[in-house]
Amino acid sequence: MKITIITPIHGKKKHYADMIQKIGSKLNEQTIKPFEWIIVCDEKSVWIKELELPEFTKIKIAERNNISLKRNLALDNVSGDYVLLLDSDQLPESNELLEDCIKKSEEGFDLIRIPEKFSGTGGYLKRSYHQLRGLYWDKSDEGIPRFVKTELIRNKRFDPERLHFEDELFFEEIRTAHTEAKVESIIIHNEGFELYPNLRKARIAQKQSKSHRIESSFRLSVKTIILETPLTLLPGVIFILGLRTIAKRILPVESGTSR
Repeated sequence: MKITIITPIHGKKKHYADMIQKIGSKLNEQTIKPFEWIIVCDEKSVWIKELELPEFTKIKIAERNNISLKRNLALDNVSGDYVLLLDSDQLPESNELLEDCIKKSEEGFDLIRIPEKFSGTGGYLKRSYHQLRGLYWDKSDEGIPRFVKTELIRNKRFDPERLHFEDELFFEEIRTAHTEAKVESIIIHNEGFELYPNLRKARIAQKQSKSHRIESSFRLSVKTIILETPLTLLPGVIFILGLRTIAKRILPVESGTSR
């Protein structure tokens, strides 16, 4: 059985190169090695070609920086029987991740979710943000089925006009028609944090949710945040939440970014 890993990347070499190399090393150490690792960059991230990566790596260049277009380009070139969607800031915690996914698939499940644990590393605001993201992941049981049989998505593609919610739309149909399970192995999510880009992302997501009529019933309660956040991180978490609430209402974004 052949496994294809798909990783879209963007941004500057100094921000992502080290993480990409760590991902490559971890994939190379898997008990079941990937058949191919398709990395898709854009013209501003072709520095990826300068890195030392596993021999099963294949690099593609997308016409522009859009995560859906990058994933679609990779899907057009998949040769594996299974696909794992792994972002450029996500690292398998163990060497058995792919093996665990295969075992679960052999038990009869078509879609496999992989739990995420946020790294909690870096500066104070980044660690505060990771605490907040970790609570959302844990309490809402969020997450897409990142490991899936290729035959189920052979003719499906991500919508490049739908930002931040492209995963939900892509998996909506197949999630209702196929069985889904979760493995014990974990992905370490080392999501970067810079204040303005994060606020801008929150604003775009808010505008997208309205334009695409996306509704989410889940809300993380203030009580939960207070009780389950370490006191040292609580001021940072409250600060980020407050600024994001304001940004969702007033932060301007350029025309065409959010539809």
